[in-house]
Amino acid sequence: MSASVILDLGDSRAEIIPSEGGVLSKFWAEGKSILANTPWSDSVATSGPIAPDEKTWVSRWRGGWQLCAPNTGSAGAGTEDAAFHGAASQANWKIVSTSESSLKLNWMDSEGEIELFREWSIDTAGSVSVETFATNHSPQARAVGFAEHLILGSEFLEPVKQGAQVLLDLGAKASIVELDYAGAPTGNLFDQSASTSSFTQLTSKQPAKVFAVASPEKKSITVEVADWVARVQWQGLDHALVWQEFGTSREHPWNGEVFALGIEPTNVAHGLGANDFDGPFLQPGETISWQTSLHISRKVNH
Repeated sequence: MSASVILDLGDSRAEIIPSEGGVLSKFWAEGKSILANTPWSDSVATSGPIAPDEKTWVSRWRGGWQLCAPNTGSAGAGTEDAAFHGAASQANWKIVSTSESSLKLNWMDSEGEIELFREWSIDTAGSVSVETFATNHSPQARAVGFAEHLILGSEFLEPVKQGAQVLLDLGAKASIVELDYAGAPTGNLFDQSASTSSFTQLTSKQPAKVFAVASPEKKSITVEVADWVARVQWQGLDHALVWQEFGTSREHPWNGEVFALGIEPTNVAHGLGANDFDGPFLQPGETISWQTSLHISRKVNH
């Protein structure tokens, strides 16, 4: 495996691989492994050109949490510079500095136009967070899609295999945007109060799905499974995608073996990425930033 950086503080431990998209490949809280880890993780080969399509990208995906940028989804498909989930999600990030509890990374696209700075941090209380800065150094506005590809799994979702239900709290005044499995909007929208339970009560009997939580008033999603709670909070991105894969996809390489739950803050309320007509755009010389955190705790029973 590529060289990794270990952050270790109190009950929190993180493993980051700068050369593989700066991915947080593993995170432990109170000794429990929290993030998804693919069954083919140990056989991943990351050498070669940027993955242009989903099949190639997935073959190199260990799981964990990385940034999809400077675009998301399959944006750019069919072009010479196609990069599924964005080139930054697969690239070698430069280490700027490191300490026992933080790591600063830097990435620039091949044209020297879009630059990203990213700082991972952990604390002693079961939290990991990341702050990202994106700058457009080009003279033109650039369509940019950003998504925190934060995928829960491993020991955290182990109870789902025994029939446990996963409960989601999507926050007040959030609109649920139904998407097809490719991430395209179906045209169906639901209010949080009127949404069906299939969006907030998840089980392994349900098919794999993806949907968007659009413009929630409070940028926070809570996940409860068995006696554990994961809370994802963010600022600076308007929406989030939720991806459910509870052992239901049977085709290779999934083989019914992957249990994953993506809670993915993003600036686009679907999985197709930004485009040159609708944006979102990063203006010439503009820098934007956003923050995302994951906190793990035990459920409080009353």
